Amino acid sequence: MSWYHPTTLLDRVFEGGIIIKGVTGLLELTGGLLLLFVSPAQLHDFIALVTQRELLEDPNDRVANLLLQATSHFTAGGHVFAIAYLWIHAVIKLVAVIGILKNQLWAYPFSLVTLGLLMVYQTYSIVFVTVSVGMVLLTIFDVFILWLIWREYGKVRDETRTAPVAGVSAS
Repeated sequence: MSWYHPTTLLDRVFEGGIIIKGVTGLLELTGGLLLLFVSPAQLHDFIALVTQRELLEDPNDRVANLLLQATSHFTAGGHVFAIAYLWIHAVIKLVAVIGILKNQLWAYPFSLVTLGLLMVYQTYSIVFVTVSVGMVLLTIFDVFILWLIWREYGKVRDETRTAPVAGVSAS
C-alpha cells in the first residue's frame, strides 16, 4: 500500500479536489457534532445575532434572510435528520477520500457510486426543488471530480493489472 503521489498537473488538481472533499467531510462531521449540542432555538438565536448587523445595513440581504428563514423552520425532527445526514455524508466522504489517497482500488468505484448518487440528488434538487447558484456550482465541481476519479481509477486499475505478482520471477 502506498500513498497517492501526483505526477502531472491534472493529478495535482485531482489530489486537490479529493483533499477539498476530505476537508468538507471533516467540516460536516464537526457540524453534526455541534448540532448535537445545540437546540434548534439556540441555532436560530445565534444566526439572528450573527446576521443582525448585516440586516440593519441591508434588510433585503439574501444570504442573511435565507439563513434566518432556514433556522426558523428547523424543528426537532429536522435537527435529528440534519445530524444524521451530516454524519452519514461525512463518513462516506472520509472513507472514500482516505481510500483514494491510500491508493486502495476499491475506493474508486465506491467514490464513483456514492458521488454519482449524491449528484442525482443534487440534480433533482436543482430541477424540482429550487435552482440555487451554489448547488449548480457544487454539481459542476462534482461532475469534474467524478471525471477525475474515473480517469484515475483507470490508471490505477491498469497499473494493478500490469504489476508483477510478488514472488514470481520473470525468467
